[in-house]
Amino acid sequence: MLSAFRYRLYPKTDQEKRLNRSLILLCGLYNDLKAEEMRRYRKDHKSTPKTMFRTFALNARKHDERLRDIHSQVVQNVGDRIHRSFRNFFEGRARFPKWKKPNRYNSLTFTQFGFRLNPEKGLLLFGLGYVRIFVHRPLLGRVKQLTIKHEADDKWCAIFITERDEPTGRPLTEIPITKIRGADMGLSSFVTFDDSTSAEYPEFLRRSEGKIARLQRHFMRKHKGSRRRRELGRRLARLHLHVGHQREDFQNKLVHRIFSENDVLVLEKLHISGMLRNHLLAKSISDASWNSFAKKASFKAKSMGKHLIFVDSWGTTQLCHNCLGWVPKALGERKHRCLSCGIDVPRDENSALLIKRLGILRSPTPDRGPSPAEQRPLPSLREVVSQRREAGSLPTQG
Repeated sequence: MLSAFRYRLYPKTDQEKRLNRSLILLCGLYNDLKAEEMRRYRKDHKSTPKTMFRTFALNARKHDERLRDIHSQVVQNVGDRIHRSFRNFFEGRARFPKWKKPNRYNSLTFTQFGFRLNPEKGLLLFGLGYVRIFVHRPLLGRVKQLTIKHEADDKWCAIFITERDEPTGRPLTEIPITKIRGADMGLSSFVTFDDSTSAEYPEFLRRSEGKIARLQRHFMRKHKGSRRRRELGRRLARLHLHVGHQREDFQNKLVHRIFSENDVLVLEKLHISGMLRNHLLAKSISDASWNSFAKKASFKAKSMGKHLIFVDSWGTTQLCHNCLGWVPKALGERKHRCLSCGIDVPRDENSALLIKRLGILRSPTPDRGPSPAEQRPLPSLREVVSQRREAGSLPTQG
């Protein structure tokens, strides 16, 4: 599995100037390669392969003395980036690649060589010498790639991509139900678990939006290109970066706590893009960043030898977890009251229990004994409802 280790860099003044100059040169090379790709596509109607992009980048390095001060693999990586941008566009995953501005091109990548980490001296980089680095945690695995990034708050960091073996945990069939945790994502509570516990979301963006709005007003009043406008732009970028770091820290700690206490986490697969069409909740949904939490949970499960299961989100808020009866509820109704079986629990807790039930059906455990669902794929609540309707056993609400 691939892991990322991020460390803070403290370059000297001359080293920082060289890094900034390298980013400007690489940005110009990126735009040149994009222009060449557009010209070739208009002429031949064929996309350029990655090896040819690398060849173009190396030829540019041969004819430009300034690019020769940059490691060859860093220059080749620019060709990889522009190739990936066009490939994502043609395959429908991204928009057409934009022209890069020097202040938006903020990283350079060493793919194999050109760097060496020495805990005593620092990080040795091609053309820069040793750069001071703060290694706050051990670097695990075989280093595959290094990216030097300039962040919005004028800080530099080194991101190592390493490869290591995945730990082997207990198989799903040997995990007791008590170690399986169902979770329902929400806005009133960030996540509610099937054991009636929950984690409140601090709403980092909401807490900072007043300061952001004030800085944004001052920023828009300044003349374009002025020194004061640039300074306010940097302050805005630092504030947004701070909010992002707060959100990331909260989710990382929550994911670690969940998998430290449990072996399996069951989440619903949410359609975030569709939910963002609700303009009354779009800002809160974006601030919660459920997709980021799911990605962190997926990586943490792999790194700790645990399991993450996704289930279909359809019906998880309208069905009863006990009798699977249909209990329609408006968005503002926070209680689940089933007239068929008499269950009266909070809405989010009922959803978490139902999500856990679906996860258990997908991963049967010895505690339940043999089940006909063991050889089937994950059942859908749509099928459950349709079968109960055909049998005439779907409870009606009066």
